[in-house]
Amino acid sequence: QRQSECLHDTLEEGESVTVSVFVLTGSTLKATVNLEGPFADSDVNSGLDLHQKATDFANNKPERHLAFSEVVDFEHLNDEIFSEDEDDEDTDDKLKQPIDPDDPDAEQKRRERREMQRKKFLEQKKKREEKKMAQLKKVRQDGDPFVYTTKAPAAGWYRMCVTSSWNQVVAEMEMRKESDLGGLDEDGHVKTYEEQKMLEEDKELERDTASEEGIKDEDFQETRDKIKDLRRLLNEIQSMQQKERRRLTVHAETNEHSHSRMVLSSLMETLLFMAVTGYQVYTIRKWFSGAPALGR
Repeated sequence: QRQSECLHDTLEEGESVTVSVFVLTGSTLKATVNLEGPFADSDVNSGLDLHQKATDFANNKPERHLAFSEVVDFEHLNDEIFSEDEDDEDTDDKLKQPIDPDDPDAEQKRRERREMQRKKFLEQKKKREEKKMAQLKKVRQDGDPFVYTTKAPAAGWYRMCVTSSWNQVVAEMEMRKESDLGGLDEDGHVKTYEEQKMLEEDKELERDTASEEGIKDEDFQETRDKIKDLRRLLNEIQSMQQKERRRLTVHAETNEHSHSRMVLSSLMETLLFMAVTGYQVYTIRKWFSGAPALGR
């Protein structure tokens, strides 16, 4: 039976929203992430009304709606992202036609052809680099959650759901909206709660003055800068620790799944061997029981 857990929140038209999911444990570290809406107006506050509106949304979606769905697999990261690049075939007829050596403009044509080949090579190189960068942006490292950001097409209630496929999973999930966390980060995603807290602490430090603390401006400025650096470093360390914990959890689950598959495979091989051996013993006994006595 498919199981779902959902988060609900209201969004304004054009507001950015980021969903983040990390599957920690389960028989398979795979789930489906859905983000959809608006399934109700922003002024709906009753839980029963929201549940009814969400049920009706599947059969009667508004003209402007959001419906995102993707399967995330934390046991087989990036298996299908990288593929072997194929070189573009040179389809330019001018570069294929031979140059007549008796042509008085042969040398000029050779220079033009070399220049065209150089430009085409640089264009293909640029395309390959752009494709590689686009692929790298899609890569999720061990410990990184699945993150998706989009804008709300209309105001109203939206929901983000994580659905498991016939197995129970434990997942971390977030639904962050721009109006709560003060904008986007450098990657285009809504800032995290940790980043927002650090920004608020920095603003609080900026409001403080040397006169209130009773120290010199130079000393106060130096101390404030060091405190900011320490907080930023502490935030980075906490983020790395969380990522490392997730990575170790996923590796432990993956190893457990591999061990279970190995045990099951060994058990099936043993049962098959016993069945074949039993059949051989039965066949031999039957053959001897029906054969005439030896020496006669």
